[in-house]
Amino acid sequence: MEICMTHYAFYPTTGGVESHLLDLCKGLVKQGQGVHVLVGSLLGHPDEEIIEGIKVYRSDLMNPEWVRDEKAKKNIAADEEDPSVTAAIRKMYEQFIADHKIDVVHGHNFHHFVPEHALALTQLWEKGVPNVLTVHEVWSEFICEDLLKRAKWDTIITFCNHVTKGIREQAPHLENIEVIYPGIDVKQFSPDNIDSKWSDELGLEGRPVIIHPARMLPWKGVIYSVKAMQLILKQVPDALLIITDTEDIVDWIRELQGYKEEVLQLIRSLGLSKSIITQPFPYLELPWVYNCCDVVVYPTIGEEPFGLVPVEGMACAKPVVVTPSGGMTESVAADETGFFVEKRNAQQLADKIVLLLKDKKLALHMGMKGRMRAVDMFSLERMTHDTVGVYERAIRKHKQTADAQNNTKGGAS
Repeated sequence: MEICMTHYAFYPTTGGVESHLLDLCKGLVKQGQGVHVLVGSLLGHPDEEIIEGIKVYRSDLMNPEWVRDEKAKKNIAADEEDPSVTAAIRKMYEQFIADHKIDVVHGHNFHHFVPEHALALTQLWEKGVPNVLTVHEVWSEFICEDLLKRAKWDTIITFCNHVTKGIREQAPHLENIEVIYPGIDVKQFSPDNIDSKWSDELGLEGRPVIIHPARMLPWKGVIYSVKAMQLILKQVPDALLIITDTEDIVDWIRELQGYKEEVLQLIRSLGLSKSIITQPFPYLELPWVYNCCDVVVYPTIGEEPFGLVPVEGMACAKPVVVTPSGGMTESVAADETGFFVEKRNAQQLADKIVLLLKDKKLALHMGMKGRMRAVDMFSLERMTHDTVGVYERAIRKHKQTADAQNNTKGGAS
């Protein structure tokens, strides 16, 4: 099977969608599928390259900013369609599908940002091209609701019941939604995947270490991890917090820049500069960092669509402390693989972290339970198998439709 995996961005761009794409593509390649990734251009990267055995093709037409700039020249709003841009994107897809003999197109989050990609693929669907959409999150905005109603997909995949509920609130007519829990490479994210690189470079050896892996965005709750550290240090003076940091993202750039400065200012004002590290890490090296740490935290204050971080942490046999946000209520087993704390409650967050840092037996028990849960429920192999089943049904449906039309034409002649 030849698959066109398509989104606005791909690794090394950072984000939950991009991490998922890398994992899914790796799983499909390992299974022997042909994977062709069509995404936006990225400064410093060629138009064509191979990443982890995956063929990646980059084009300006896949960049939301390019689309917005083209429409701005004509005074067309970002959430309104420009038919000429839709036509250009459709032509690009048509050529790509022909060049690579694509059997199915799998789009990601094309219900967001700009409408042209979803509508171009809808036009191709009407011509018989099988397609699938994964909705990673749902926002209460016009374009999201509009595209869920207008665009056509054989199947809409969601990561959890939380996201499915959000879709049904905006587009209750949809009957083609299927929940497939995301999977990660549990051999990569594993307690056995150890490298001393980051431990040596950051001086982590012998220190109790907490990690909050997140882009510095307001709803990720980074402020509360910082405030919790002020409380944690009173009981565990040598504790260290690592906040992963990046500016290589496809969206929310202004929000990231402003909030990051707010976080850094808070760290300085509380005198925590020697106890908190803000450091970017390549996605493929994240397991090494998880395995240097004792506790993984993700105290998001928004409604996390799913949140891969707790699953990655559990896969590395680390106890997690999270908020009851969105899909995390489905991934984390309360008081078994980790703890839930109230949103915006730095005291509760600190208390659970201190408990896990001091009670090594409890932390080990929760970590091993988390590892078992990640392997059983969130493995890459299971996700890949379920996703291929969606592709096969879409291809089969279009073939049956085409055969029926040909039979009708044959009978008429």
